[in-house]
Amino acid sequence: MKRSSAPLTDNKKLMIINLYNYFSGDNSRKEDHQKLTLHKQVTEVLGVAERTVASVVSDWNKRGDDTFTPHKTLGRPKSKPDENILELLRERRNILHKSPNNVAFRCHYLCFRFANLEGNNEVPSCPEVFLDESYCHLHHTSRNTWVPHQGVILAPGHGPLVVIFGAIIVFRNGSSNKLHGELVPNSVHIWDPTIKPPENRGRKRNNAEEWNDVPNIVKDSNIVPNQVDYHGNFNAEIFEDLFSTLCQTLHEKYGPVNIHMDGANYHKRRVETIPSSSSKKQELIEWLNAHDIPFSSNLKRPELLELVRINKEKVPFACVKIAEQYEHELSFTPPYHCELQPIEGVWVVVKGEVACSSPHPNLLSVRNTLLEAFKRKITSQVILGLWRRALKNAKEYFKSDEDAQLIDDEFNDDSDSDEDHVI
Repeated sequence: MKRSSAPLTDNKKLMIINLYNYFSGDNSRKEDHQKLTLHKQVTEVLGVAERTVASVVSDWNKRGDDTFTPHKTLGRPKSKPDENILELLRERRNILHKSPNNVAFRCHYLCFRFANLEGNNEVPSCPEVFLDESYCHLHHTSRNTWVPHQGVILAPGHGPLVVIFGAIIVFRNGSSNKLHGELVPNSVHIWDPTIKPPENRGRKRNNAEEWNDVPNIVKDSNIVPNQVDYHGNFNAEIFEDLFSTLCQTLHEKYGPVNIHMDGANYHKRRVETIPSSSSKKQELIEWLNAHDIPFSSNLKRPELLELVRINKEKVPFACVKIAEQYEHELSFTPPYHCELQPIEGVWVVVKGEVACSSPHPNLLSVRNTLLEAFKRKITSQVILGLWRRALKNAKEYFKSDEDAQLIDDEFNDDSDSDEDHVI
């Protein structure tokens, strides 16, 4: 009998009793066996502890009704664990999540977010749009998955993937306070980053015509496909083209809206190049003069560079200018705060459908599964539920930040944090 830390089942206990009774009535035992007690004989045959045999036999004789004492069913612990332990177990945080600069940035963002709510009704006066990018591997599986009989589960991670771009919107339906949520029309784009083969190979994909809905800006890009995540398959040129189309659609269908997105590098391309630490001193001087920033001619290069850093905010981001063209207002979510982005939950839902229906023969099958999941699973009720959860998280942060002691320093909002998380 193979033993583990789990309690013995009634069938295993009955096996002990039957063997114990057999040895008790066996008068033809060999001499060496007669030197052993009955408990030790059962122990040698079944491989259980002698103490266990004695306990089972004692319980059987004590009850006298051919049954065993039932085991107590262990439930949830009645005592509530320490909140600090719960926080550590809940999620792994980047060390910069609670940095003073990031908390200050979060305060600015939350003020913008709450300024759009009317009173205590939690109804946005201006429609709120949340956009993001994600990816899904060909062998995407859930964290806990059943392995099919004689089947193989390929490890997720590096491998073929599709890139996903999408946006959701929450707005007041008519003059009432009833909220409605939906995918922004024509905002979902899914493509294989290798859809355009290298020109020097001169070959055409067998299923190229089935990927004909891929934006031209993606097909014409010169990026080298990356099979780790979507960052290597995305750049400012692709984003700004998709974002411009999205802003136009929003303006035509919903009017002015508030747009929320993370601070990925390709989201934050400035309309002109900012001198960097590798720039020459003369380049720093020319940039400061071009923006009418006064400075002493005695300043050294490090001092000029610091002056550029302080004044770089005068150069706007390209996406902000695009949003302003369509009368939209844009705000960046603070770094490492995916729980403030309801669209993160959308990725969980649609990619969960891919995991449930795996394995997939190719990326086209993954794309079609994702598109079908967007249609069937991402309903108004789901979007509103994710939006309210993110709003609840925002309120908790806002309450905890009221008494926060922040350093009187300029925070850096150029973070490229846009990691995907389960919220």
